[in-house]
Amino acid sequence: MKIDFKPQRLVNSLVLEEKIPNGIRRVLQTSGKNSKTIDMELSNLDSLGNAYPKEYYVSAFKVYDTKNSSLLKMMHREVTGTTNSVTALVAKRPDGKYDKAMIVRNNDVVKKD
Repeated sequence: MKIDFKPQRLVNSLVLEEKIPNGIRRVLQTSGKNSKTIDMELSNLDSLGNAYPKEYYVSAFKVYDTKNSSLLKMMHREVTGTTNSVTALVAKRPDGKYDKAMIVRNNDVVKKD
């Protein structure tokens, strides 16, 4: 995603945009019956640890239900080396409990837990 690319729909739902040490943080809020708040961090590192000067990738996000501020899903990626990364995923089930998963990329091997 080019960070300076801001279509009208994004601009309309953008609540906050700030620079953070490793990139940019954006908070978006959708409207309607099932409104959600999305808190995302964008970084110039992809999942392989490659850095791009003008391209940004989602490195973390959290999606909240706007009505009751409960966490619906979350993803956090940490690049640990030039070809290594760890991605943690959390998603809320209909019964209110959370499913957790982890994706570990080590060179060309991808392991899912």
